[in-house]
Amino acid sequence: MPMEPESTPMTRGDTDADGAGPRLRRDQPGLLTVAVGPVGRFDDRAVRTLSGLARIGRELTGDIRVVVLELAESNASTTDSASGEDRDPVLAGYQEGVAWLRRADVVSVATARGPLTGVAVELALCCDLRLLGVEASLTLTGARTGGAPLLGATGRLVDLVGAARATELCLTGRTVGAAEAERIGLVSRVVPGTELEVATDALVAGLLAADRVALTETKALLNHTLRDQLAAERESFARRARPDAG
Repeated sequence: MPMEPESTPMTRGDTDADGAGPRLRRDQPGLLTVAVGPVGRFDDRAVRTLSGLARIGRELTGDIRVVVLELAESNASTTDSASGEDRDPVLAGYQEGVAWLRRADVVSVATARGPLTGVAVELALCCDLRLLGVEASLTLTGARTGGAPLLGATGRLVDLVGAARATELCLTGRTVGAAEAERIGLVSRVVPGTELEVATDALVAGLLAADRVALTETKALLNHTLRDQLAAERESFARRARPDAG
């Protein structure tokens, strides 16, 4: 996959009209940084973002060991908008677009400085680790707005914070501040916003210094099988997308 040091979109079609689509940087060997523009609701922008991420995953070269997903602040006032497509293969394609973030031979790290809502939170949960600035927050808006999770957030939340707290967060859609997110295990670490880049660099350095075979084997052991959970989310999402859904 041709990647240049400066930030460049994958292709014109993978970038939103306002330039907010996935953009790539190669800052050092073994590291790929993917900057994702604001995505809150499940709309055309989210679909283009997932399509861009899917292409990155398909074209990922074997030298990449760590992927940093930089998530831009998403507007908390937006509401989820279900896609008109309700076919299982289409929804499975959206899920497949982020499945590579869980590959055993790649460690994925989500970072954010500001509030994340909806799809952006799901993308953060797709990653192995989450590193937030103190001003960041997480809000799963689906239940409040008639939407449903799609990218594996439900199972991931249960793994991270337990069934009871996951149920509360999904059903109430309340905002979780960075400090609480760290306390309950939803994120790996919280740092002052001005130190986020330095903290990310330090984390990446530690991951790149690890033995790759040992890291891959360990991550494979830690990963849970998500197939059944993802299928259940597709079915739920499709039901909510129907015009007669109540």
